[in-house]
Amino acid sequence: MQTLIFCAGAPHTDLSILQDIFPDLLIGVDGGAAYLVAHGYTPDWAIGDFDSAPPPAICRHILRLQPEKDDTDLEYALAHILQNYQPDNIKQIIILGALGGGRLDHLLCNIWLAYQPRFAIWLDKFCFLEHRNTITFLRSGCHIMQPEKHKKYLSLIGLTPIDQLTLRGVKYSVQQRNYAYPMALISNEFAEHSAEISFTQGILCVIQSADKAA
Repeated sequence: MQTLIFCAGAPHTDLSILQDIFPDLLIGVDGGAAYLVAHGYTPDWAIGDFDSAPPPAICRHILRLQPEKDDTDLEYALAHILQNYQPDNIKQIIILGALGGGRLDHLLCNIWLAYQPRFAIWLDKFCFLEHRNTITFLRSGCHIMQPEKHKKYLSLIGLTPIDQLTLRGVKYSVQQRNYAYPMALISNEFAEHSAEISFTQGILCVIQSADKAA
């Protein structure tokens, strides 16, 4: 199974996951490529317009984009790489540094990847990681979630109306509830070693998070 890691260009990106797993493909998106190299990693690909700084020379492959384009650098990188992979051959697509860069428009654009038809078949593989936050996406069905270490809260953000939502194994359970609008059920908590999330229609954004350390 393949694990693909995309490192976007946010400052102070948490790279600690790279100490625990060995990704089959490591991609630096724009400034993320230099960030990886500065921390001792060699990207398989550096992809971006590199309008603020050139890509590092030690990357195995470099794809320089035109600054004037319809896609963001991350969107282009995802489309370029994923066209060569079948979903069944990918275990996880981890995206680092795409949540905490300071640009609200970039943050929303990255969450809105869930709506793009070209990424739909990989949607349940996406995992955005940042300090104290993990974001994944769920399509309709029954899902078992495991709590992540040091992350107290489990929040569900509806990206669409949601039908027949049921939550078990959490502090605040829900039983077959319908939401005619994109809802936000935040600050729930695991009450057992795992939680069951099921629904029959829609897309959920699932966030595990922790408060900022004092």
